[in-house]
Amino acid sequence: MIKKKSLLRTCVIAAAVLIVCCFAQATQATTIYVGTCKTGPNVYATITLALAHATPGTIIDVCPGYYAEQVTITLDNITLQGIPYTSSGITEYAAVITPPSGGLVQNGTVIDSDEPGPAAAQILVQGVTGVTISHIIVDAQSNQSCAASGNIIGIYYENASGTVTDSVARNQNEGGGNGDQCGWGIAAESSGTQSLTVTNSSVHNFQKNGIVARGTNSAGLTLTATGNTVIGVGAVAGNAAQNGIEIAFGATGSVKSNYVANMLDATFGGQAAGILLYATTGSPVVETNAVESTNTGIAIFYDSGFGGGGSDATISSNHIGGTNVFDGIDLCGANETAKSNIIYSSTNSGIHLDDSCEASVSGSNSTVTTNTINEACAGVLSGPTSTNNTATPNTYFNTGYEQFGGTNTCTLPAGPLNNVKGKSEGQTAKKAVKPRP
Repeated sequence: MIKKKSLLRTCVIAAAVLIVCCFAQATQATTIYVGTCKTGPNVYATITLALAHATPGTIIDVCPGYYAEQVTITLDNITLQGIPYTSSGITEYAAVITPPSGGLVQNGTVIDSDEPGPAAAQILVQGVTGVTISHIIVDAQSNQSCAASGNIIGIYYENASGTVTDSVARNQNEGGGNGDQCGWGIAAESSGTQSLTVTNSSVHNFQKNGIVARGTNSAGLTLTATGNTVIGVGAVAGNAAQNGIEIAFGATGSVKSNYVANMLDATFGGQAAGILLYATTGSPVVETNAVESTNTGIAIFYDSGFGGGGSDATISSNHIGGTNVFDGIDLCGANETAKSNIIYSSTNSGIHLDDSCEASVSGSNSTVTTNTINEACAGVLSGPTSTNNTATPNTYFNTGYEQFGGTNTCTLPAGPLNNVKGKSEGQTAKKAVKPRP
């Protein structure tokens, strides 16, 4: 009897071990390869072909090389990553996705309420979660047409969640100066609860927006943008009004430790912005960024036409310089905090408590404190209906006025201070337009 019980226990334990081993094998991620740096049965010529043989959780390693294709990912937990390859002592790194020979075609849909329509994404992540894109370059080569294909987008998460890290989006534009409000580097849009994290990536030579997250006038989408470099094309006549990093239309998130520069609009009256929060939800945070050479450095806007929002933001410890036309920080919402920022060379003001978005809402109940402002027409500028704000203590150097109220436009005083921003006496910094999402 004892021997029978011992045998039974042994069989049960063996069966349990077998089940655990089988489960471990079933949950272990499969790795497949793309390109010519690997050989074997799990190697494919294109990313699209590799995805056709993938299952949820698959890791797709992409060899250095050029891949002329549009990629669509509709499986959960896929990892698409470029890998280094060493041959003859030389290590190659770049895995570059370019448009196919016939050009980009529509494979998704821009879903925001501002300018909905077709999307032509180089990488489309659609309706899934947990998709990671790493060490990949998407290059649209500046020769696509928005009219022919729809909004040109480098990496597009449409109603999807995931992470983009250590990657590049470049040349998402039509080529030359073009006012079409299209051409995004890395983007997420969602009508539900989704999230996108973008870290340590380079985005440049786009036509409209560098990194963008948009909802559908309701809460749901969250962007986390950290450690990225976003460079605009500057004041190109006829081009779109660019935004470096944008959160809009019900989305929320955090923008931290990024470098954003060269957002200068030569066509639409100065509507470009380094970092733009437009009709956001929640309590977005913008901190420890460097923003240089823009029409407006950091802009927060309330807009009831797109669900309101643009309030409750915290803007802290940023370094903002060379603001051409408007303000270092434009607070055109409510209940906002701007603290411990360093702002220099701002044409209109260092920080603007702006009531021009919605007179009954914007420019009020905000706190502006412990900022350092060097060279501006006004250090802190308050609109005519701005109320219940705290704007002390702050440190000012070389400003026409430390604080100026009752207007959204600052005019330098006559006399020796009239060249604070290098303008002729009496010239006004116009406040006629706002950044365009």
